[in-house]
Amino acid sequence: MKVLLLGATGNLGSRLIPALLAHNHSVVIYVRSESKLKILIDSAALSKCTMVSGDATNSRAIEEALLNNQCNALINSAGMAAVFPWQAPQMQVIVQAVANAAVEASRKLGYPIRCWFLGGMTVLDSPGKNATKLSYYFPFFTEHTLTYECLSQKPASNLKWSILAPSAMTPANKEIRLLEAPRGNPLVAKNDTVPDWSRTFLSGVPYLGMYADIVVNMMRYNTTLEDCADFMAADLTNKESEHVGHRVGIIVSNQKKGQ
Repeated sequence: MKVLLLGATGNLGSRLIPALLAHNHSVVIYVRSESKLKILIDSAALSKCTMVSGDATNSRAIEEALLNNQCNALINSAGMAAVFPWQAPQMQVIVQAVANAAVEASRKLGYPIRCWFLGGMTVLDSPGKNATKLSYYFPFFTEHTLTYECLSQKPASNLKWSILAPSAMTPANKEIRLLEAPRGNPLVAKNDTVPDWSRTFLSGVPYLGMYADIVVNMMRYNTTLEDCADFMAADLTNKESEHVGHRVGIIVSNQKKGQ
């Protein structure tokens, strides 16, 4: 696919560049500071990409980047969500600008835009019949719920979106270099809720039980930035992705953990 990438100077975005190239995608990098990007990314990787300068809050410029390069996919890793619920939303201007641009570009190009957005684990539903969001019990990074609400309101015929909802992501490697082949990833995914959730002996206790479960489980969902980048890049090779229109929870497979 031809992918417009926003947030390429960030921790995840910078690792998406080699991941996308390894999966044979054409990469168009939409970036505010090309000079910063050239410091972060190996020149061999950047030489295989198209560069477009612009601001992630400028919906019209993003739309033009999609149109001019005839992109059929987009990944937005730009912006930083507010940590606490009483803080003003910090990344919604970007999310709305990107989503609106993708919808308008889709209408003009005549085909839907496949999009990945970055969320967080608390946007997922808790396991069980009630499907209460984890943010109800663990009210951090609740802004990701606004991202979900924004994307849910967009026409599905134009915007085929997914939200990656990881817990903490850490780098596997400090250097970011061109890959000869896809690195692969050990992630197991589940739509709209958390995969492989472990229950504690307090699970049956109303309200308190879910708190106990969250504390026990939270560290189990830590991943690497490289694995998350490969997961999204690999998914974009699938024309009939099962993750379209969903929040996607991820965890490292038990088999990999045991190695």
